[in-house]
Amino acid sequence: MTDAIFAQVKHDEITLEDRELMQELIEKAADSSHIAQMLQRILSSSGRGIDVSILETDAELTPNKAAELLNMSRPHLLTFMDKGDLPFRYVGETQKHRKIKMSDLMEFMTARAAGQEITANALHSTVGEPEDSRPFMQEELDELDSL
Repeated sequence: MTDAIFAQVKHDEITLEDRELMQELIEKAADSSHIAQMLQRILSSSGRGIDVSILETDAELTPNKAAELLNMSRPHLLTFMDKGDLPFRYVGETQKHRKIKMSDLMEFMTARAAGQEITANALHSTVGEPEDSRPFMQEELDELDSL
């Protein structure tokens, strides 16, 4: 397989002329154009100071690169791989090196995002008002400060 990163666009390397050209192409394209949607995302991300990488879905990544994309440490990523949460295969003469399909990594990222959303919603939902919902008195706050 090939290197996972097909292209990398640094936000500070996009010139004003590049932006104008992309905007023209977006405006000329049909609303359903996937290329126009991709260009719009590049424009939006670069405008916010975010670099963009275009990845091939059939590419294979090293655990280091996958951890970098997930913004987590390699050891933390390996725990997901060892538990079977993230598929991988062994490669090399000694079959000790691991490779992760980009498509599997994307599924893993989607599942993690969904799990994080469920957790956040559960933490922020209100089950009911507490029985004693009165505000703290100043002397109670002072007592907490002394702890």
